[in-house]
Amino acid sequence: MSDTENPPAPAPSKADVIRLAEVVDHLVDSMGDPGVTLRRTMILLDIDQHAGTTQNAIGERLNLEKSVVSRNVDWLWGHGCVIRAAGKTDARETELTTSQFTHKHLQLALRPFGNHHQVLKNCLESFIALFKKHMPSLRELKALLTVGAKGRATRGDVINNLYDGPPTTDQRALRTLIEEGVVRSHEQ
Repeated sequence: MSDTENPPAPAPSKADVIRLAEVVDHLVDSMGDPGVTLRRTMILLDIDQHAGTTQNAIGERLNLEKSVVSRNVDWLWGHGCVIRAAGKTDARETELTTSQFTHKHLQLALRPFGNHHQVLKNCLESFIALFKKHMPSLRELKALLTVGAKGRATRGDVINNLYDGPPTTDQRALRTLIEEGVVRSHEQ
């Protein structure tokens, strides 16, 4: 297939990049931690989309191993993002729903996507695909979007738009973006 048959997608506008950065802020608010991976975020969105779902169903829908789903659901439960309840039809199954606080912030994050969970999950999946070895976090996504909104940004510009984490954590997020080839450093 030639480039004329399947042209590259147009670059998003600066307003779209800024809007997506605001979505990331709402996702961080929903879980309280910018270090959450995009995969864990997708699991949370899936639970919100399919209230009363089970871990097996999440694994099937997202094509994830049971251990990955279990580990992430345990974290989400431990941080108050999801509620577990005994299954209505099978007590061996645990039904999962998002907490009221988490659901409220996810609804804010979903607004630019027409309140369609799958559209936001697809967007996150496209960002995951940019990385070769590393599972990106919301912090790294916010750093990438900051660079995208500014076109060319200094380390200080990017760090000032992050989440007041430890300086080493913010620097590591930038270093990961550079090492993965997602952004280029113009520093010597």
